[in-house]
Amino acid sequence: MFNLLVIVLQFLSGSIMFSWIFARLLRVDISKVRDGNPGSTNLWRAKGLKWGLLALALDYFKGTFPLFLFMVLKITTNEYVISMAALAGIAGHGFSPMLKFRGGKAVATTFGAWSVLTKWQGPVILGTVFSIFSLFKKQTTVEEDSVRVLVGFIALMPFVLYKAFTAQWHLLLFYVGNFAIIALKHWKDWHRFFSKICHKGQSSGLY
Repeated sequence: MFNLLVIVLQFLSGSIMFSWIFARLLRVDISKVRDGNPGSTNLWRAKGLKWGLLALALDYFKGTFPLFLFMVLKITTNEYVISMAALAGIAGHGFSPMLKFRGGKAVATTFGAWSVLTKWQGPVILGTVFSIFSLFKKQTTVEEDSVRVLVGFIALMPFVLYKAFTAQWHLLLFYVGNFAIIALKHWKDWHRFFSKICHKGQSSGLY
């Protein structure tokens, strides 16, 4: 019963769309900003650094809370339950009941969840890939941002497989579920990006 409660509460925590709430309070229609994603980056674009960073921090921490508290209090110690709860938080953001189960792209919440499960390791791998992208191109399109996320998850795979072979199979289960949610939220952007690449290749006679 407590295990189910942990999962449900983490989903509810993840489903709180802080960027959308702030945008409503600030009288901004975030659905008309860039790609319409109700996340912290679009709030950042609409209302500046202060509001964007606040929403980003809250999106990150909702991926850790209340799960981290339950772990500290030892209300749940089952690694698979913890992984499912972390995944539920990401799903809550990606398919929030507040937005009729549409939600955001769940990247910041993903960082929070990986912090709970792996401390600094998972977030550092993802963050390194994101930083490298930013060094090479500061102004990116929506499609390029989505590919950055894809490359980050590909880079994360060897680490997860290593952990799985050291008997931490719950991380592999979490990774597969996390990647599935990320794919659902970014699929159209990936499709547009690679379609453009193929079109350019055909136009230049490479294919």
